[in-house]
Amino acid sequence: MGLFAFGGTHVLSDISGIPDDVVADHDLILGAIARGIRTSGATLCGMQVKEFEPAGMTAIYLLSESHVSVHTYPESNALFLDAFTCGETCRPELILDELLAALGRCDHRTSTVHRGTARPRHAIRPVEAPVLAAAR
Repeated sequence: MGLFAFGGTHVLSDISGIPDDVVADHDLILGAIARGIRTSGATLCGMQVKEFEPAGMTAIYLLSESHVSVHTYPESNALFLDAFTCGETCRPELILDELLAALGRCDHRTSTVHRGTARPRHAIRPVEAPVLAAAR
């Protein structure tokens, strides 16, 4: 296997019950995610933010290791966070932790998906039982 494994960790979170003033504070949300990216061990390459009228935003963070996206829904006091990092050196769950700490009291439903090819810890080979071999 090469330097990088074909695999990664994908954290997907639906966050709701965010106070009006907090979900509307784009700087607070963007800053928390940027801190989380640093804490996770990921490398930020770039970022694009689109603010919507009358409210809401989408932000995409390009990482050397993959990406983070956030989509806010102020009318629902909610947002979606998607953080995916390839390899084994980053911890994308720390991005979520940093965001949740900044948001304060809220509810969240989170899934973590391990993607790609798992690295085998050892080779497993089937062993024929003597009874099966004798039956042939």
